[in-house]
Amino acid sequence: MTSSYQVEITGWGLRIRVQGAMTIAQRDAVARQIEVQCANLANRGEAWSSLIEFDNFEADGFRPDIIVALMRLARRCGHQRSAVVMTDWPLASVMAEAMIAAGTDDQVRIFVQPDGRVDDGITGLDSAMAWVLHGGVVPMVSKAA
Repeated sequence: MTSSYQVEITGWGLRIRVQGAMTIAQRDAVARQIEVQCANLANRGEAWSSLIEFDNFEADGFRPDIIVALMRLARRCGHQRSAVVMTDWPLASVMAEAMIAAGTDDQVRIFVQPDGRVDDGITGLDSAMAWVLHGGVVPMVSKAA
């Protein structure tokens, strides 16, 4: 599988998509783009949300400290809530620990769809977007079915 990433500002906030086996340099580029976009969103002066999609992401050398730093930065920049959609249970556990360490577990919900790709029109993405746009009571790690 090829790797790719996308970081874009939307009307409701920030959408991040990472796919496949990414090098450390690619992951650092994603982190830098997120930092820049957080600052851009902070300049709006409004609360914002994010959708983060890990589609068959291979996390060799995964660095939770980078995730913790980005989540803390986002909170300072007006971040309200985030849905993380992924296809891997072990990575979901590591991400949940990073969110707790960042003190953002009140803002983040993880949706795991282990049976397929994130972009296959699965119900999990619908549930995640509902959380991004409206919040509500959703467990921190959910199996979106």
